Formats: sequence, structure tokens, C-alpha cells
Amino acid sequence: MTSSFMLAVHLKTAQQFKEQGHDLQYVVKHFHKVGIPEDEIPELLPLLGFALDADPLALRSTSHKD
Repeated sequence: MTSSFMLAVHLKTAQQFKEQGHDLQYVVKHFHKVGIPEDEIPELLPLLGFALDADPLALRSTSHKD
């Protein structure tokens, strides 16, 4: 479980990515990179305005580097 403080930091960063025009997949990759547990990611996306049904493949962890 991620602390409230760290969640707030990562949500702020993800919000900035979204404002810069990055998509759902980019935000999910960020969450994977910083170690957000898989089961917490679907709870965070609606807080950023992403619909979970928008791109279910974006939720999969990949080994691709940014």
C-alpha cells in the first residue's frame, strides 16, 4: 500500500503529464515505473479524469522504456 503522501506526489505528476497532452498509457507507465501497486492504479485513474474502459490494454505492465 502506497502512503497518502506518495500517492499525492505521483497523482500531481500524472496530472501534469495529462495537462502536457500525454495519454492514459503514458500515465500508467509512470505509475508502473514509480512502483505503484497494480491494484491501486485503477483507483487512481478516475481521479485524473480517465475512464477505466477507455483503453484496458494501457493497464497492462510492459517492459518498454520511455
